[in-house]
Amino acid sequence: MFLLVTCIPGMITGSIIYWASTNQVESELQKLHEKQVQQRAGNIDDQLSYMEMLFTQWAFDAQFDNKLKELDFVYNYQQVHDIYRTLFIMEGAHPLISRVELYLKHPYPLIFQKDVYLDISNAKVSERFEALLQQTKFAFWTEHYERFDGKTWGKPSLALVNKVPGGSTEPLGYIITTVDKAKLNKLLQTLTPYSDGTTFLLSAGGERFIVQDAQQQSGLELALREAITSGRQKGGSFLFDYNGATYSVSVGKLARIGEEWTYVSAAPLTAVTAPVLFISKLILSISGIGFILALLLSLGASYRLYTPIGKLVRLLPKEEGHRDEFEQIERQWQDLTNERETLQGRLKTQLPQMREGFMLQLVQGHLFSMTEKDIRERLLHYGWETEGKQFVAVLIQLGGFSSQVGRFKHGDESLVTFAAANIVTELSDSLSFQLLNFHDLTIGLLVAFPEEMTVKEQQTTLNRMGEEWIQSVGRVLKMRMTIAISKPVANVKHSPMQFEEARHALSYADLSSESQIIDSERIGKSNSALEFRYPFALETEIINAVRIGSEEEAAQLIERFLKELTQDGAAKLVLQQGMMQLLGSLLHAMLHAGMNPMKLFEGVNLYEQLGACNEPEDILRWFRSKVVGPFVHELISKQDYHLKQMAEKTIMLIREHYMSPGLSLEWCADQFNTSPYTLSRVFKQITGVNFIDFVTNRRMEKAKELLRETDMKINDVAGSVSYQPTYFHRIFKRYEGITPLQYRDLHQDN
Repeated sequence: MFLLVTCIPGMITGSIIYWASTNQVESELQKLHEKQVQQRAGNIDDQLSYMEMLFTQWAFDAQFDNKLKELDFVYNYQQVHDIYRTLFIMEGAHPLISRVELYLKHPYPLIFQKDVYLDISNAKVSERFEALLQQTKFAFWTEHYERFDGKTWGKPSLALVNKVPGGSTEPLGYIITTVDKAKLNKLLQTLTPYSDGTTFLLSAGGERFIVQDAQQQSGLELALREAITSGRQKGGSFLFDYNGATYSVSVGKLARIGEEWTYVSAAPLTAVTAPVLFISKLILSISGIGFILALLLSLGASYRLYTPIGKLVRLLPKEEGHRDEFEQIERQWQDLTNERETLQGRLKTQLPQMREGFMLQLVQGHLFSMTEKDIRERLLHYGWETEGKQFVAVLIQLGGFSSQVGRFKHGDESLVTFAAANIVTELSDSLSFQLLNFHDLTIGLLVAFPEEMTVKEQQTTLNRMGEEWIQSVGRVLKMRMTIAISKPVANVKHSPMQFEEARHALSYADLSSESQIIDSERIGKSNSALEFRYPFALETEIINAVRIGSEEEAAQLIERFLKELTQDGAAKLVLQQGMMQLLGSLLHAMLHAGMNPMKLFEGVNLYEQLGACNEPEDILRWFRSKVVGPFVHELISKQDYHLKQMAEKTIMLIREHYMSPGLSLEWCADQFNTSPYTLSRVFKQITGVNFIDFVTNRRMEKAKELLRETDMKINDVAGSVSYQPTYFHRIFKRYEGITPLQYRDLHQDN
């Protein structure tokens, strides 16, 4: 009877599921599909809207104002270079972007690309670009933009056009952003997860497909477009039959600049309902087989009532003197009870580890979904009373690990942190706290104080305990401690913010101090320790040393760089910011040298690795092994080492003799027994600028220095940098935009 009764509900359930799958599931799945499509369409709309907003803002950038009318492509090299760089940045600003180009009508028709500009003065070519400028809209989409590479025209593409300057009634040109069709099509495919379905975009009115070419349009897509444009099917969601299959179709609108697109997503309902139908049939089949089997088994079940008890007794170990099976089962039950108590004892020993795991999740911000009450109840379950308490986060960072050569080796950080955590635990018996071992030379404590205890009393207690920790760890492990104390809070749920506050306070640690206690309430952000002088000269020497492939010299200069940053007792925050600035300069030098940092460092986040270095010794070692070494090796492998040395020595000659009238390209070439052409080519390749511009820039810098810091006459300043007075006035105004006298008056006023 038991077997029969258990099979009947299965048959009933299978029948109900089969009926529901054929009658109800289709409508429910259609609603679900429509909801999913709307959500994903919202994501696509957000991405296109972000792209429109981004390039509308660029159109108002100061680089693309009316000054472009007077752009001189010979003398305004820096401005042209800035345009190239901006187009390069814009091209990488959004994943859907294929190319970004700038068309200018003045001073003459040309089109900027990220690496070159093309003269399109040809009337036929210029006419096609001018047509887009005649549009009345400030920003609009076009599906017919054809890219011109100077000789041929590309295929029509979907593009976003923004006139520049932004908001001007007489635009000078436009920025045109070509959309990557493959990526947009891939994004559209997210509207339907089924391979048999389809997704596409229609223009306003539905008369043409957006993105898709004629070769890509299937019969289903053409049939759906015909049904939508003819009015037989309205927007929203509907069922559509095509070639014997039923599709759930969702139609919606995407509001774009100046027009409205229609998205269409069709998913086959058969692909959705087939698994449900299969499961329902499977349940019916299994239930029927079980029902037949139950009939057969029930014939002999009444004759084998003792079979379960017999099987159970056979599984139990045999015992002498016990013939009663129930007595034997009782004895085994008692043994299992004793074993359960043993396991509970073991659980109690594991409770601290479980509590520490829970605390780690709490301070890392993974339990924001839990309420304050739930967290306190869980902590009480783990044996920590938190009612009527206020909480203070203490973050301890161990220092001096890298200097313990012979005592510890690389990889012992977790062991050292464990030892320090044990010392802190033993010395803190008088406190109610939970200790967190981060295993990276960092220890956290969440300390609970009574609510009536004042902040001053808390600080006094923690400062006293901190001194004991510092002395004991210094005596046993020979390491120093930096202790950061957060502000007290009443809710334990806010402990993640407390630890973040303490971690922030650690960045104000004084690197010249052995051990210290930092109170986050007393951090003086105007402290003199945060004021430092950035050694620009050393930065230049480091970059030059790396460029010529001198790894050892670069390492020595970086060590001097570190000493200058910390010579006045600078805070850890200052040191890290200074070294990150140096890292950025080195990466900039790599880009100038034609290297790809992403490829060279295999996509590693160098800034994150540098931020994890807490000691100056660790920072120096990291720079040498992770940045300078790979840079120098790659540079030597890609470029001719001797030619590079020649370029660097030429720079040194220019810096030594830039005030000499005899300084010229021919004179420098004679110093290295090479031709002026070879030296000019190598110099431009290595430095990125030509010889004359480099010399002129150096002389201009010296002239500005003399004008600012001396009372020399203008003509004497011109002579000191090897220029005739009239030529000096002309070239100075071209470079600086003002005359030498105006420059001196401006800086004297300042």
